[in-house]
Amino acid sequence: MADAQIPEGITADYANTAVREAIEALQTQPDYERLAAFLGALREGFLVADVTGTAKKKATHIRTIRSTDGRLVLPLFTSMDELRLAVPKGRADQAKGALMPAPEALRLIRTKPFAAAQFDIGSAALVVVRKYVELALGDEPITADGLAASA
Repeated sequence: MADAQIPEGITADYANTAVREAIEALQTQPDYERLAAFLGALREGFLVADVTGTAKKKATHIRTIRSTDGRLVLPLFTSMDELRLAVPKGRADQAKGALMPAPEALRLIRTKPFAAAQFDIGSAALVVVRKYVELALGDEPITADGLAASA
């Protein structure tokens, strides 16, 4: 198994500020324009997947959560600091995250029957249903009019 490499120019305290700002804008004023901006921001930069509890020499396992009705949800984070916020008090130093290119992290939604992804669960806790994550993974432009028409 190859050792993980942090891409050149990226440090351990990396934060995807574009995605974080888009989350905050969407939560402040939810509309299709801000949803389109958020989904577009997800196409750039890096995201963190929670791999806390994964042994070093074994396969990496992404931690998942369940919705109140039992469906699988993929937790993703804009930074390691956001991941630490999601860990119970006193255990933040045990949190482990895999820094991944954002599209690669989003593609994890295809590995299991996930109903949604949840971003920055420790603070923003933005839940995005799978169909919108799939839009972010596509190559088509994401527009407010297109989102409104598909709703």
